[in-house]
This record gives sequence, structure tokens and C-alpha cells, in this order.
Amino acid sequence: MAFQKLTRTEIGALSGGAPDEEYVNFLSGLKAGEGGRTTIAKAKVGRQTIKSRLKKTAELLEVEIKFLRSAPEEVVFEVVEK
Repeated sequence: MAFQKLTRTEIGALSGGAPDEEYVNFLSGLKAGEGGRTTIAKAKVGRQTIKSRLKKTAELLEVEIKFLRSAPEEVVFEVVEK
């Protein structure tokens, strides 16, 4: 057979790079109702980049997150029930 089975991680790595290990470690330790906050200064990347990385990591971990209103220089999110 000419096909090879790929895991979610392998697919994620091929479709735009693997999620940052820091994001995976942090997000995998959260339960529904918990969340996180960071600033663009701490992350050293833009707000949209942070949100994109969080979305990609959440999808990989099969976790649903929602972003909460926050100041322009920070990102706040919550893990919600699926």
C-alpha cells in the first residue's frame, strides 16, 4: 500500500508547524473552567499569533477554548466543556 497512517501530531506538524511545546504543556494541564493569560511582551509575538497558536494547540489536544475580552496587549482564554 502506498499510504502511511499519520497521527494528529504528525498532521499538525505538516500543516504549518507543530504547536509550541510551551503551549501544549500549559493547555494540557488545564481543566474546564480554568484558563490562562499572557501579554504580547511576555510572549514576544503578536496577539493574533498567540491566539492562533492557542487555537491550534487546543484542536490538537481536543480541548475547546474561548477567548475573553481583554486589553489590547494581552490574551485571556478559558477552557470550556465540549
